[in-house]
Amino acid sequence: MKSLILSLCFLLCMNQLLAQEARPDSEYALGIEAFNQEDYETAYLHFEKWIQNNPQDPLGYWYLGQVYENFEGDGVQFALENYSIALELNPELAEVYMSRGRLNLRLERYEFAEEDFLSYLRLPKGETTQVIYKKSATDRGFSGVFTAQTDNPSETLYHLGLSRMGMEDYPKALSYLDSAISYQDDVADFHAEKGKALMELGQESEALVSLKKAVEINPNHYLARQRIILLEEGGDKEKLEVLTQSISDDPENPQAWKLRGFHRLTHDDFEGAIADFTEAISIMQDDVENWNYRGSAFAKLKEWEKAEEDFSYALTLADQDPELLLRRGQARYYQNKAEEALADFVQLIALDPQNPTGYFHRGITFHRLDRQEEACQDLNQALSMGMEQAKPILDKICK
Repeated sequence: MKSLILSLCFLLCMNQLLAQEARPDSEYALGIEAFNQEDYETAYLHFEKWIQNNPQDPLGYWYLGQVYENFEGDGVQFALENYSIALELNPELAEVYMSRGRLNLRLERYEFAEEDFLSYLRLPKGETTQVIYKKSATDRGFSGVFTAQTDNPSETLYHLGLSRMGMEDYPKALSYLDSAISYQDDVADFHAEKGKALMELGQESEALVSLKKAVEINPNHYLARQRIILLEEGGDKEKLEVLTQSISDDPENPQAWKLRGFHRLTHDDFEGAIADFTEAISIMQDDVENWNYRGSAFAKLKEWEKAEEDFSYALTLADQDPELLLRRGQARYYQNKAEEALADFVQLIALDPQNPTGYFHRGITFHRLDRQEEACQDLNQALSMGMEQAKPILDKICK
């Protein structure tokens, strides 16, 4: 009798839970509705309540992770945490591997991204009602959907190619992209990124073929158009016109602003570069390159405080980047923040001990702090590693 009562209680609880999930006014359903309407604050509230009452539901964590991706600041870290919880609850939930992989790709965690995409590719494809939104390189929003059980692996192969591109393994990236194209040859992004991989491998004529194919499929594909101009060595005026037209065609695309900003930065138009990177940042705040480039433009104008602020924000997105530590250290040094600059150069050396630049800058910072013995040791180290720039300073302050 006791066993029968327990069984009935269990079935009653399960029926109640299933009924709660099925109800169109459940927190889960309301959360999905708000998410699809891009009302992420409301979606967050619904999914938070859903998870409080259903802490073992992996799909709730998956959706909450997607919501967090649309929040600034620490949102991406909370998104990663929720994706990981979802996979702990259900390691075979393919959709979550794709979401986490794309987020890792966005955060330049390329090895982790590749692991997630490979896991997604290996999983058996069962029935699912969950859709995965496609992200195009030329769109801020979604450009289509696919499901985990699709027989076409082209999207996954494309993302694997992007991961390998981030690791600068261009032959492997090219292999993945060729595989993606073999499954689906009418996607402009596939051909545009194949063109970039071929450019990096020095195969310029083959790259042009791929890039022109991308433009044939999508005449407004700004990245492919820009790469074609670079290969055909059009004049600077022509390049700037195309970049400006790309912004006109799609002013909400942060990449268009970033490309023109970088063009201006490399052609000494620092005020124009700052304006373009500021626009890019206002659209997509978590792109580390925009903060790095804008900080570099401020540094060129000797606006060291603003440069430091940008490099500091960039480091919240990529805290292991030696280049950012070097640049922030320099900005602090020129503001007479010697102790703070020293901390950056110490961390730089810890991350990249084979780079003489770290020893050089730490050495001159030690000198400013009147720590001559340590200064001379670092400058000698930089010189011994081939940095001739250290020699005149070494001769001046250490003899």
